[in-house]
Amino acid sequence: MSPVWTDLAGAAALVQDGDLVALGGHTRQAPMALIRELIRQGRRGLGLVTVPTGGLNVDLAIGAGAVSRLHFAQVSLEEYGLAPLFRRAVEQGRLTCFEYP
Repeated sequence: MSPVWTDLAGAAALVQDGDLVALGGHTRQAPMALIRELIRQGRRGLGLVTVPTGGLNVDLAIGAGAVSRLHFAQVSLEEYGLAPLFRRAVEQGRLTCFEYP
């Protein structure tokens, strides 16, 4: 099978509302362009799996209302402190969390 190439908008269009998406990287290697495109396309109810941990990318997706459930070991902005949108969503009960030590 030959490889299939697409642009960023096309790749994000493959993700449907409610899908479970694994994200690699953290603050420095986060797929920020993909997250911004998913938000721009109005995705809702996504599940995110953070590998190994979540950072700014996850915080933005949560703040935009795109995420309903999260599988994670940690979500932070590293030396910049806590991820405020993640924390607010958890405190308000808007996010189903599956935390892995």
